Amino acid sequence: MNTSTILTSEGAAAPSSSQERTPLRAWYSLAVLTIVTLIAFVDRNILLLQAETIRKVMSLSDLQLGLLQGTAVAAFAALATYPLGWLADRYDRRIVLAGCALFWSAAVVGCGMAQTYEQLLLASALVGAGEAGLVPIAYAMIPDMFAEKKRPIANSVFALASMSATSLAMALCGQVIGMVETLRASLPFGLEVFESWRLSFFAVALPAPILAVLIATIYLRPGARAAAAKALHDKERSVSVTRLSENVAALLPHLKQNRSTLLLFSGGMFAALFGFAAIGNWLPVIYLRNYGVSAKDLGAALGVIALIAVAIGFPVSVYGTRYFRNRIGPGVNIRSLWLTCVFAIIATALMVFATSSRQMFIIHGAYFVTLTAALLVYPTTLQALAPRHLRARTVAIVGMISSSGAAIAPPVTGFVSDHMKGNPNGLMLAAAMVSIPALALAVFLMAKCERHYLITAEASRLSDADSE
Repeated sequence: MNTSTILTSEGAAAPSSSQERTPLRAWYSLAVLTIVTLIAFVDRNILLLQAETIRKVMSLSDLQLGLLQGTAVAAFAALATYPLGWLADRYDRRIVLAGCALFWSAAVVGCGMAQTYEQLLLASALVGAGEAGLVPIAYAMIPDMFAEKKRPIANSVFALASMSATSLAMALCGQVIGMVETLRASLPFGLEVFESWRLSFFAVALPAPILAVLIATIYLRPGARAAAAKALHDKERSVSVTRLSENVAALLPHLKQNRSTLLLFSGGMFAALFGFAAIGNWLPVIYLRNYGVSAKDLGAALGVIALIAVAIGFPVSVYGTRYFRNRIGPGVNIRSLWLTCVFAIIATALMVFATSSRQMFIIHGAYFVTLTAALLVYPTTLQALAPRHLRARTVAIVGMISSSGAAIAPPVTGFVSDHMKGNPNGLMLAAAMVSIPALALAVFLMAKCERHYLITAEASRLSDADSE
């Protein structure tokens, strides 16, 4: 009896002490998410670095190229984001994420097999659909791996690692393209008959099975799983129409109560991503077309730029956020987002007057530092939009709306560029004309959102505290 009492007391006390320590498995799981993000960026960027080659091979206009590298991917991603978030709120997020990784990798192979523009457009769209689950699932899993006090650190580490993965992904893409060119003639199984750009797609899809295995080993806190399960209906595993209606009904009150926050935030992010995509998706083509940089060298250069930006942007974000939070409060997160849009406007305007690739790289690097600093606080900003049991779906809805901006922008830039063929700098001018007004709108909407956002964030924090 006494022994049982002692064991019970110790068992009750153990969680309290263990909650103060973050298990090594949680950091391992964060590393797995980073690896998945790295491969996703490689699969995404391999098309960007080969866009000019594909344009020439298939005789595409800039409008068609814009649809291929922007709209096809982002439009399908916008459509797939909420269903994947819905699944991630109900089933094991590891299974959903592993399925996404296998799906988008198969679609990347489809890009390499495409024989017509329409087939390539569909395959690239399916890549976007598969990758759509990565952001909402990863951002929803981090709170399930780390306690609330450790969450900002985990978010910053993941954001830093993801940004580093972005830089490494560009460099890896360039190396893959160069390696394929070198080894193509000696490839086995008749692969040498494929064009180099097709083989590059095949190569970056190879890690898919390894990714699925790694994702299956991700650790989730037992307390987080229990809290999430408690927030759902006892029989929510059912996929009946009635149960689906109940699920929607559970989300609607949150959306209505916080409609000002969500509308302004989503609208601001729509405009911001429209502006970023209008210039960002075309920068590789601008380097290749205007300045004659090779795909291999461009991948290496952009990788170095991104790596330097991370090295500078991380301390700027961590110490800058801490400094300004003590002075202006938690609104510093959302304020950093619209300030990044201001810097993007300045950088885009300066790029118009660049006369060499070196000048472009310098401007690009300075802009990327500010973007990196903002992206490091973006996960925490997103997670505060909803309590735990609604987080993946709410983030998914915001993602659907904002990613629509990224879907629309590239073909708009391409359309304007097609009508400026007589100007040797026409593509850069077109990108600036489309990007700058959208970024200005983003500044206005995000600044207006700040007051509403603070109210929503506090309500979400209190809801999570009650469910622990």
